[in-house]
Amino acid sequence: DALLRHREGRQVERLVTLVIDADGADAWGSEPVFADGQVCGVVTSGGYGHCVGASIALALVDPALAGDGAMIEVDIVGERRAARIAPEPLHDPAGMRLRG
Repeated sequence: DALLRHREGRQVERLVTLVIDADGADAWGSEPVFADGQVCGVVTSGGYGHCVGASIALALVDPALAGDGAMIEVDIVGERRAARIAPEPLHDPAGMRLRG
C-alpha cells in the first residue's frame, strides 16, 4: 500500500525535528511516536542537543500530523514523553549563544 501511495505522488512520511520533555532519558532511534494514542511515526535518531539545551530527535511521521508545533508523544524507555514538532531548525545562526 505504501509503495502504491508513493507511486501516486502522495507523501507517505515527513521528516520532522522534535523537542522532547525527556527528563534525563533521550531518544536514540526506533522509538515509536504517538498522536492521540495511535502510532503515527518513528524516531530515526536523537540525543541531547547541547547547543539548544534540550532533548531533540528526528522522526518520520504521518504528514497530516506534521504541522509546526504539533504536540505528540515519544515512547522513551517504556514511558511516553511529551514532544512538540519544532517550527524551524534548532540552531543559532547569529552565534549569540556562543558569545554568551
